[in-house]
Amino acid sequence: MKKISLLLMLVIAGWSLTACDESHNDYPMPPVYPQEPLITVEGFEATTTPAATQPIDLGTMTEDSIQLFTLKQGTLPEGMTLKNLRLEAKANDKPKEQPHNVMASSDGYVKKEEFSKLVYTFYGKKATERTFTAQVFADAVKGNEAQLIYLTAPFTLRVTPEKLEDPYYYLFGLATGNVSAANAYKYVMTPIEGNDMGFTFTTKYTSKKAGDLLVWNISYWKNDFPKKDFSKVYATETKYDKSEKGLVIQGEKDNYFIAPTAEYYTFKIDLEALTFEWQKLDDQNPATYTNISIIGAFNAWNETDNSEIELAAVDPSKHNWYVRHTFASDTELKFRANHDYSVMNWGYGNNDKDWDAGEDWAKICEKDKKNIAVPAGTYDIYFCDITGAAHFVPVEE
Repeated sequence: MKKISLLLMLVIAGWSLTACDESHNDYPMPPVYPQEPLITVEGFEATTTPAATQPIDLGTMTEDSIQLFTLKQGTLPEGMTLKNLRLEAKANDKPKEQPHNVMASSDGYVKKEEFSKLVYTFYGKKATERTFTAQVFADAVKGNEAQLIYLTAPFTLRVTPEKLEDPYYYLFGLATGNVSAANAYKYVMTPIEGNDMGFTFTTKYTSKKAGDLLVWNISYWKNDFPKKDFSKVYATETKYDKSEKGLVIQGEKDNYFIAPTAEYYTFKIDLEALTFEWQKLDDQNPATYTNISIIGAFNAWNETDNSEIELAAVDPSKHNWYVRHTFASDTELKFRANHDYSVMNWGYGNNDKDWDAGEDWAKICEKDKKNIAVPAGTYDIYFCDITGAAHFVPVEE
């Protein structure tokens, strides 16, 4: 049974109060006094469907919409209508954030794009299940006045956004040493947690005025670069811009990203907000290593027979490493420096297989953490020894 505030009874009786609205609703509302008790009004209720309690995966969803509730309406006084039917959803792990309105039809259906907007509002486009607390609301409206109606008790809503088809973005340019298109795939950027349209790359950059950095999706290299089509390249809005932050545009192949100085930076780009930022590292003398290798179950964790997988340094400062490798069977592994655990080794999580590279292609590894699970297959493998960023990009045969 739906609950409405005592104030609604006053509104229905005479609409005598002045409207005031500080909520996210599209209609002005009379002031609601929290100390007033909620009462039950016959004839108004919304009932959640079984679909509302099940995980909603937008990547496998084939319908245009899902019915989350059914609505039973009582009779409103003359001149009053029920409008703005919606769910107000709050992200469970972001209690300080304001709720987001998810619009619904009168028969309780919510469109796929509404679910997408909900997740993107709080988290970006990472294909990870997100948990919300939702409640169905509507407005009883007469003229310019409205009263919020509570149609359901709070319920848990779980939504996973669609996985991006091609989530791999790369740097290309003189600032990192990759001066040919053939090497562009060796400079993959690290996705920012919670924002699959945000990426970073950490190294020592040059500070040239031309020929420095552009950002491309790998499919652009395959399909557009051979045709000399630069319409999808990401660059700065202002040519020769050495600012610490600025705006990003597409199609201007001569508007390179240029580091403010020739030092170590983390370059950040947000392809949804279309902004970039250079974050100078506090430590301008990061530890350097002769080599970075991978050791694991694939070679029985053998440290003495030269069977580790060797990565090659790809940037001039020798902090970003790369190798393409095929694993014949599922395995577990770790990264280490100079073939010596005591020098430095990197893993992920507090338990072995906390990271399954077949489910999530990029993570930030840490010293002395646990084994990484990698399914059988061929991968472009990347590692940054400054940040611990590791990547396993599947290679299509």
